[in-house]
Amino acid sequence: MKDYYAILGLQKNAGEAAIRKAYRTLAKKYHPDINKMPDAHEKFIEITEAYEFLIRHHNQYNKAYKTSVDNADETATEDTFKRYSNEAREKAKRQARMRYEEFRKQHEAFQESGINDLAILFKLIFRIVIIPAIMVLVALPFYLAFTAEWQLIFLLIVTWPFAFILVWYIHDNLDHYFVPGEWYYTPQRIKQIFTQVYPTEQQCFYAPDKNADSKPYKAELLKLKDIKVGSEGFRQHHVNYINETKKILIPRSRKALIIHTINSLIKILSIIGCMVFLDISAWAWRFIFGILTGGLLSGLILLITHTRSNISYLYNYNTIIRVCIWITGILLVSHIRFHPFNIIPTNLTVFVVMSIILFDCFIMQLINFLLGSQRAAKPIVRQYSEISQAIEKGYRVYNDVIIISVVYPVFKWIFG
Repeated sequence: MKDYYAILGLQKNAGEAAIRKAYRTLAKKYHPDINKMPDAHEKFIEITEAYEFLIRHHNQYNKAYKTSVDNADETATEDTFKRYSNEAREKAKRQARMRYEEFRKQHEAFQESGINDLAILFKLIFRIVIIPAIMVLVALPFYLAFTAEWQLIFLLIVTWPFAFILVWYIHDNLDHYFVPGEWYYTPQRIKQIFTQVYPTEQQCFYAPDKNADSKPYKAELLKLKDIKVGSEGFRQHHVNYINETKKILIPRSRKALIIHTINSLIKILSIIGCMVFLDISAWAWRFIFGILTGGLLSGLILLITHTRSNISYLYNYNTIIRVCIWITGILLVSHIRFHPFNIIPTNLTVFVVMSIILFDCFIMQLINFLLGSQRAAKPIVRQYSEISQAIEKGYRVYNDVIIISVVYPVFKWIFG
């Protein structure tokens, strides 16, 4: 007889919240894509079986378990418990394997999105920067003592503890310090993406003169089903958005894939180039000019190659109006000088940028109210038929959530 509580490392009186928390912790630890031990797959199935069983039947399980312990006729109660437990366990096993497959598909989709590789890249950059940072923190008090006043040597009381923390971080990650994770997009995989041919007679949506001989472009839309608000006291509030997700596969040719990839690289390089080299005082305007430059160059490439954009479904009336409001707001609090050309930030610039990030979702709701939700979300250019039908049924690109309403469309516009 399996003790599902023991499998999850829980006490017999553990509640639903504790069961969910224990499962999330163990699932991350034993997921086969993360844990390379030979028995990781079976261990994952076992903890998922325990979770599925307990989350649905923990009240009955506790009652049956208590009866089998308290009742004097242990053989009879054990048989009763086993009959109930075996029936529920078989159902839990089926649920566990379904859940594992769903978990695996979600993980693969996350890997394919490139977000994991991006996180690894940022972590690698952070780890590289740490090394000179330690040297600066150690040497800074001595440098200031010799070049300014000797009393500044006592800054080491402040700088050395931070250096020690960073050294400790390096020590804890020494085995794989410059390999912070497993890259999904290896050179071999990238080469395969651009060279593998998928024989088909289906026409490419983005380049109508080509067959869709590459992997389709996956567009994800969602429909808000419910919002659950909870409060557990002061400063412990949470909101959960319950969405219905719709994945649409749009036929794409290798030509379109290459053009879309080049456009993403151009957008990234344009933003980085303007942020680093553009001689403008306001960082917000450097970013805006980077987006405008990247948009113009990528649009020109699409025009020359007769290829449709893969992110044109982002261009709806709501988004265009909000972008105009963003730029107008930043422009009104900026000081423009023409000789030589420069845009100088004022004290209100940071305030306006933060307000855009925090309150854009309210503007989004207001536009939906004034224009009508369906009209505001309608793309301004012709879309793949399934996308148009989904939008008419109430599906959207993203929710009107604080920060996400600004960050997500920008991220999606850059990376496609």
